[in-house]
Amino acid sequence: MSTSDPKPAKKKRTRTLPPPYNELDGKRWIQNSISVWSDIRKSTEEGRLKHPAIFPEMLVERLIETFLPLDGEVILDPFAGSGSTVITAEKMGKTGIGVELSAEYAEIASQRLTELTETRDETNTDQAQGTQSRILHGSALHLADYVSPGSVDLCITSPPYWNVLNQRRSADHKEVRHYGNHEHDLGVVEDYEDFLQELSHVFQGVQTALRPGGYCCVIVMDLRKKSRFFPFHSDLAARLQEIGMIYDDLIIWNRQAEYNNLRPLGFPSVFRVNKVHEFILLMQKPKQ
Repeated sequence: MSTSDPKPAKKKRTRTLPPPYNELDGKRWIQNSISVWSDIRKSTEEGRLKHPAIFPEMLVERLIETFLPLDGEVILDPFAGSGSTVITAEKMGKTGIGVELSAEYAEIASQRLTELTETRDETNTDQAQGTQSRILHGSALHLADYVSPGSVDLCITSPPYWNVLNQRRSADHKEVRHYGNHEHDLGVVEDYEDFLQELSHVFQGVQTALRPGGYCCVIVMDLRKKSRFFPFHSDLAARLQEIGMIYDDLIIWNRQAEYNNLRPLGFPSVFRVNKVHEFILLMQKPKQ
């Protein structure tokens, strides 16, 4: 008979889960993690706005639910356009801040925001709340005039596509649409490297405004001017890394369903690719 002491029982290991980042359940988490998003559609209202580069509220909503932290509140768009980011943030009970250089589109976005909040407050008269969201008519190059350092929880934006929007769209021959010719309009900068440098200045301001660890989702498309191809998404990602952002990942937004009148580009002498997708750069401010 052994006189040795019995071995102590092993302690059961318990796994402590980290706190959740967002409100997604497992099913939705998997859906949003798929690297190609093909189900994004514009609403009828968005189709009527006639902005040359509008992105749908459906896209903004998915980015917010995925990349806004649980305690996040403020969402910034330094190139607000007709206000998709701000409008969607407001609908989701968050605070959207949009900066737009074009007086015309700033007015359109402001009107959309006013109509949204007035309709909501008329419907819920007992809980009329107004809004903290706002559209600011100004230049993205001067973000420090509009937002405080570390005050933004998420940035969702689509910068100008250089001066390509001043040309007829090659994929389906749609007509030129002009933003305007303001001196701070990055869409009229002639030199591509100068254009990237100006964008770097804007996103330096975005990085300053973001909280540590905050995401900046940048929606862009690669470009072609005549015979020269410009890999805009990778060039911009490289510039944003140079200013200190982390290139966390990449999502492809497949827009093929919107292009119902494609042409055989370059046929029959030079083969050209019909670009029917955009990239969503998932950039992140370092946590420390």
